[in-house]
Amino acid sequence: MTILDRAHFDHMTGADRALQLEILELFRGQVSGWRGAFASGAGWREALHAMKGSARGIGFTQLAATCEAAEQADEAGRAEVLGQVEAALSEALVALEQFAADAP
Repeated sequence: MTILDRAHFDHMTGADRALQLEILELFRGQVSGWRGAFASGAGWREALHAMKGSARGIGFTQLAATCEAAEQADEAGRAEVLGQVEAALSEALVALEQFAADAP
């Protein structure tokens, strides 16, 4: 499975590499805030929702789907679903680094 749907990302950005790299840097900058919300338990659903929207716009389809499923979890299932989100986020971050390295 492809972690980053490059065709979608190209479509959303007009294949503008500079814009894509800027967007990915903004995404990377949001990660610590999302992780902080997950760790504290305060606003974790809101963080999931924000991450889902960002991931969907970029083309991190699996991450967005994982966030969407996790939004439905109750408090008792929070740790498990956030673990799944963290795994999908880690994969997305690796794909982000690969994309950045491939950029001209």
